[in-house]
Amino acid sequence: MANQHGQSTHQLAGISSETLQDLLRQWQQPAFRARQILDWRNKGILNPEHMGNLPRDLRRRLGSEIECESLQLIRRQCSADGTRKYVFSLKRPPLQGRQIESVLIPETKRATVCISSQIGCVLDCPFCYTGTQGFEGNLTAAEIIAQILAIKHDLHSDPLPQTLHNEVTHIVYMGMGEPMANEAGVHGSLRLLLDDFRISRRRITLSTSGLVPQIERLGENYPVNLAISLHAADNDLRDRLVPINRKYPLERLRDCLDCYPLGRQRHITLEYVMLAGVNDREEDIRSLLAFVNPARERLNLIQFNPYPGNPFLGSSKEHMNAFAQRLISKGIRATVRRSRGEDIMAACGQLKAETSAVQSAEH
Repeated sequence: MANQHGQSTHQLAGISSETLQDLLRQWQQPAFRARQILDWRNKGILNPEHMGNLPRDLRRRLGSEIECESLQLIRRQCSADGTRKYVFSLKRPPLQGRQIESVLIPETKRATVCISSQIGCVLDCPFCYTGTQGFEGNLTAAEIIAQILAIKHDLHSDPLPQTLHNEVTHIVYMGMGEPMANEAGVHGSLRLLLDDFRISRRRITLSTSGLVPQIERLGENYPVNLAISLHAADNDLRDRLVPINRKYPLERLRDCLDCYPLGRQRHITLEYVMLAGVNDREEDIRSLLAFVNPARERLNLIQFNPYPGNPFLGSSKEHMNAFAQRLISKGIRATVRRSRGEDIMAACGQLKAETSAVQSAEH
């Protein structure tokens, strides 16, 4: 079955085990073929020709009747600290050729994939590079999952040094876009990660600027770890830095966060990009003390990562550390996040893709 653009309605990256089993029954294939296909898929192998234990006729039918590869790798960049940034091009009409970015952040005992949920972003936060791209479209669940699968495949093809972890362990929805403005794609991808890929919800974190009704629905359906792009605890300042605050001010956000379901020993992360002379003042400490619920939340102070044409300066590391200590002394759990991948524009707030397609991947 194909859609109005002549494209298969099924995408291998986003197909559930139940749907694949139903499809294979229609094709009069034995039930165990679904498990074989999903084993390949879950390793990041999406090209049927590389699924060696499948009969040739099934491989051909998969390739012709299912959209097997939702994304094309355009470019991979490697940071001195081991971070990898990937630029993918979409294959789906009418967004064919549009580009998104994803990031792999490896550490010694874990490896986190930062995925995009939109092409560009519907919001217009003035300190975020992605926001300057504007909004070009939502990703499907399959296109969200395909980012993870492509990075898993890359790790197997080109492993990291032995000092870094070579298996994807954690997923963060912190790439391009506002995840809660794409509920269909994001909820669909979460369902797949939790049910089909068997990833614990404790290993998945979704970051949002504060779309209150959507956060409430997320908590009801897929209560993964929650991160809030706070950046200011005063309504007037947050109206400027995070424009969605004009619709859902801090009072509504506060009520929403107090009700979000948390597992044992879990917390909500409040993300706070520190801008010199803007949100790093003594009055900002007082606002944070009034807003933050220390029993349920921790504050993650983030270094501002510059981009071409930005109007802001980041707070110095010394000031960030002093700011954190002041909050800690008042009972707030505050940490200063170590920035990764700045040398390849892969750090927080630096993701922005071009819209013109490139035909070959550059490694």
